[in-house]
Amino acid sequence: MAAPAQPKQLFGEGGGKGGMIPTRSKSKLPKVLSYPLGAEAISEALADAPHLGELSLSFYDQAVWPSTEFNRLVRKGLPYRILSAAFMPPRKVSRSAPTTLVEGGWYQAHWSITVYPVLRELRHAAGQLLRGQGLPAVAEWLRSSERAGWDTRQHRLDLVFSPAEGTLSAAREDSM
Repeated sequence: MAAPAQPKQLFGEGGGKGGMIPTRSKSKLPKVLSYPLGAEAISEALADAPHLGELSLSFYDQAVWPSTEFNRLVRKGLPYRILSAAFMPPRKVSRSAPTTLVEGGWYQAHWSITVYPVLRELRHAAGQLLRGQGLPAVAEWLRSSERAGWDTRQHRLDLVFSPAEGTLSAAREDSM
């Protein structure tokens, strides 16, 4: 008799200290776009940061919705986010919550990083900015999570790329 199937974990254990951050999803891109960094480069840059073992990584094909707005930003060289780091605190499970979400960890606290594409010809420049400024800012953001009460609210750090200026800026959001 076979062992019972284990529920699929939506938000996994993560890569562990010095390991690779697991990729949860990766959207296929048109030839004109490319992701500025891959999972290996991000994992290496954050190897000494706290919560590495709790992170999951996703690669999405558009930074804003709808896609026509994302296409407009890219076409005009306007600023848009190319990486987001987020923390979601544990949520209260309601009695009507689907069992699959409860068993899959949806209501548990989770950490995530989402990477968004750039024009292929800007991949190197955006990647350099992420390595030099962006990922160190993410590591510092992860370290700031050790303050008392931090884990009771949602937090997000967006890294915004300005193709026209060749710059990267950070925008923090802390919700109630």
